[in-house]
Amino acid sequence: MSDGDLPRRKRELRREVAARLGTLAPEEFAERGRRALERLAALEEYAGAGGVLLYASMPDEIDTAWLIDAALAGGKRVLLPLCDGSRDEMSAVRIGDREADLRPGRFGILEPRGGLPACAPGEIDFVLVPGRAFDAECRRLGRGRGFYDRFLSEAASGGAFSAAVALDLQVFPEVPAGDYDLPVDIVVTESRELRAGRS
Repeated sequence: MSDGDLPRRKRELRREVAARLGTLAPEEFAERGRRALERLAALEEYAGAGGVLLYASMPDEIDTAWLIDAALAGGKRVLLPLCDGSRDEMSAVRIGDREADLRPGRFGILEPRGGLPACAPGEIDFVLVPGRAFDAECRRLGRGRGFYDRFLSEAASGGAFSAAVALDLQVFPEVPAGDYDLPVDIVVTESRELRAGRS
């Protein structure tokens, strides 16, 4: 595959994922997503993590509100991403209350409000990474901005464990990826766990 083919293949796969997700009734999507989140929360790597970087989901993603609230109630240090679109950079900001501390950001995604403390990537134990599609080697297709790929390289060097949550229908035989596209350590769906290197 030539480098020129990569953006096209990614666009096509994003369209395929959108079409697959569009076949699910909202209730089924929510129920499957909740099962996947419960499996993720039961992971040893998550249960033992003190500092967790989660994210506020978009409407076409598994709803992470339950996981954020459960992590806060369980005494974890909960961080959410704050994206600086002008510099294409992402920071991790600690929140204490999901509803009080989040505001709509530049991309329409809920982000931490101003004035909350940031955390260095090396202080994070567990990173939940969003994605549109995944494969058995835990390669991930995001939305194309690259925020997480850059942040993950720093967090991984500090020992952070990375994970993604998805539905089974978001898992494909192969996800097109370039050298800069970092895989996650595990992908958790409503029925299984895929660990990098254990296809």
